[in-house]
Amino acid sequence: MSGYVDLFVYGTLKQGFANHRTFCKKALKIRAATIAGQLYDLPVGYPAVQIPDNSILLKAGQDPARDAGRQHRFRGLTQPAPEGAQGLVHGEWIRLPDPPRTLPHVDALEGVRPDGRGEYRRALVPAWTEDGPAALWVYWMPRLPPGARHLADGTWPARP
Repeated sequence: MSGYVDLFVYGTLKQGFANHRTFCKKALKIRAATIAGQLYDLPVGYPAVQIPDNSILLKAGQDPARDAGRQHRFRGLTQPAPEGAQGLVHGEWIRLPDPPRTLPHVDALEGVRPDGRGEYRRALVPAWTEDGPAALWVYWMPRLPPGARHLADGTWPARP
């Protein structure tokens, strides 16, 4: 079992936003990061990401603590940065300690359910950081609600 778990966050878990203090106050590392995907602003006031199927390295299992350990099999990832034609999502790499305690709380916030029928899913994807490529867990939405607005620049909140 691993002593930490690495997440890619792009919305309310980022520094300075509503859920950061509650869920990420014990972060061991926070760095800028980017993933391949499409970012949407939802009418309910938070964002969603859709990711290409071919970028999923692992799907979340039923045990978040085990998932943190599975993530570390992808250390040394050498994935090239995506081509310009692909969408990019900009956010933060957040390393959280104690995955058996921290990851289930974040999963609950994001509506991830073991049966896979929650609002979001969690998947391990390649990310690009100032420290090089990394494999990070991201919360993504398989079906967008009506009124979702695409953010072409890949940054939430939308810039005026």
